[in-house]
Amino acid sequence: DFAIPVVLVENSGRCNKNESDEKVLPNGTAWIPHLVKTITEVVLNGSQSIVVDKKLIEGPNPNERGKFLIPLIFALQYFFVIKPIERAIKNDIAKESRPSWEMRDTGVGSRKF
Repeated sequence: DFAIPVVLVENSGRCNKNESDEKVLPNGTAWIPHLVKTITEVVLNGSQSIVVDKKLIEGPNPNERGKFLIPLIFALQYFFVIKPIERAIKNDIAKESRPSWEMRDTGVGSRKF
């Protein structure tokens, strides 16, 4: 088993640079070439590759499962969510009393402002 290499760097304009204008780590190592070298070593270390099943990558076929449920779910949402909300809004509008400023502006109110 190999340890997983970890690289932690700061990449701001305040970082120290070497003569080649490469940003360097506190020990003086140019970190970008070192990072590329580490990645190359990890890739080429000769360990066995990981076998991944194609079905795990692609996932199940979305056209096969549950497609027939979409119209049913839509109908349930329409009748049990959207319609009750619309009904509640209409009831609120019907029960709403007109505010005094609205009555004043239309001239219906008896009170003078």
